[in-house]
Amino acid sequence: MRGRKRLTSMIDQTARWGSTGSDTVSSVREDTETDREGRVIWSVAPSALFVTTVPVTLEVFLAPFAHHFREQGWRIDALANGATTTPALAGIFDECHDAPWTRNPLSPRNLIGTARHVRELVAREGYDLVHVHTPIAAFVTRFALRRLPPGQRPVVIYTAHGFHFYRGQRFYLRALYRALERRAARWTDYLVTINAEDFEAARAFGTIRRERVRLIPGIGVETMRFSEDAVTDDEADAVRHELMLPATVFVLLMIAEFMPVKRHAFVVDAFARVRKEHVVLVFAGDGPLEATVRAQVERLGLAERVRFAGYRRDIPALLAASDALLLASEREGLARSVLEAMAAGRPVIGTRTRGITDALPEGTGWLVPKNDPAALAKAIDDAAGFPAEVARRGVAARSLARRTYDLSLIIDAYEELYREALASRV
Repeated sequence: MRGRKRLTSMIDQTARWGSTGSDTVSSVREDTETDREGRVIWSVAPSALFVTTVPVTLEVFLAPFAHHFREQGWRIDALANGATTTPALAGIFDECHDAPWTRNPLSPRNLIGTARHVRELVAREGYDLVHVHTPIAAFVTRFALRRLPPGQRPVVIYTAHGFHFYRGQRFYLRALYRALERRAARWTDYLVTINAEDFEAARAFGTIRRERVRLIPGIGVETMRFSEDAVTDDEADAVRHELMLPATVFVLLMIAEFMPVKRHAFVVDAFARVRKEHVVLVFAGDGPLEATVRAQVERLGLAERVRFAGYRRDIPALLAASDALLLASEREGLARSVLEAMAAGRPVIGTRTRGITDALPEGTGWLVPKNDPAALAKAIDDAAGFPAEVARRGVAARSLARRTYDLSLIIDAYEELYREALASRV
C-alpha cells in the first residue's frame, strides 16, 4: 500500500507541493505547509482521486485541474467507468482505475460490488483527498467511503454540477432527488455548488455543516481561447462558408446535445414565431433527439433558416462566426456554453433557468420567462434588430467572464479549498 501521510508525524520528510526539501529539520520546518494557525497540513505532496461516472468528464472538464496539481507535485489518479481504456487520460493522470457503475445509484450492484471495489481502491492507495463529480459516481463513492476508519478515510469533496432537483420540477421527482442528495451530504466533508439555487438548497440540507457548503462559479473557461485575437477572420469565414451563412444574416447559435433537458423542440417552436427573416438558427451538437427536431423544422417550414452543424470541436471559431448564443434548457448547473459565449464577446439569449440566470446579470444578454416561446421570439427579434446593442452587451459579457469565470480563478478557488480540507484532517 502506498503509505498514508499522517501529516503531523512526518515533519522530517520533504515539504510543500513539488518542493525538493532539505536534509535538515530546520529547513524542512521552514518549507512545510501550514494552516493559518501554524499547524502542519502536509509534509509530502498529497495525493487525490478524481471520480466521475464516465471518462469524458475527466477529459473535457477536469484535465486542467489534474495538470495544475500534478505540476505542484501532487499524485492525481482518476476513477471512471472505462477510464483505463480511454487513451487520452493516460497523459493527464498518474494512474487510471475503472468502476463499473450502473445507471441506478441504488442498484445492489452499485451499493455492494462497485462500492466494495471503490472502498478497497481508496484504502489500498491511501489517498489524502477524493473529489467526486457527477451524481451516480458521487453517490456510490460517498456511500462506499462513509465508514472507512479515520486512519484510512480521505477528505471527501463533492462538486455538484447541478442537482437533479430544482424549482418547478414535479414534486415527487424533486422530493426523491433531494432526499438522495441530502442523505449523501451526510457522508461529505465539503460540498461545492456552482449556482445560487443549489447553494441555498445544500445549506438547508441539515446533514452537512453550512460552512462546509461552498459556491464556486463553474469549472472555469480558458477565456483567452475565445478572445478577439484567438480566432482569425479566415477561420470564422470558413465556418460561415461551411454552414452557408451569408454575411447579411444574423447567426443565432445553440450549443447543446439533443437531449430532452436542452429543449430543442421548445426553441424551434419559439423560432417559428421570429419575425426577422434574416435570422438563421444553428444547432451545434448531436444526440438521440436530432431526427425528431429535424422533422419538426421541416414540418414548420424552417429548413431554409435552420442549420444542423453536428458535433463540433471548433467552438471558438463557431462562436466567432455567430452573433449571439441561445439556450433554453430545463435546468443547468452553470451552462458552459453560456460562459464560453460570454468569453467570446457574444451576448446570450436565454430563459430564466437555474444555471443560465446565474451567469447573465443585467446588461450581458436577454433573459425571458422559462416557458414563454413568444417572449423568446421577441428577444431574438430585439437582438437581431439592434446590432449596436448586441455589440454593447457582448463587450459587457466578455468583461464579466474574464473577471469571474476564468479557469485560473476557479483553479485558485479549488486550491484554497484543498488546503483547507487537508488542514481539517490534522
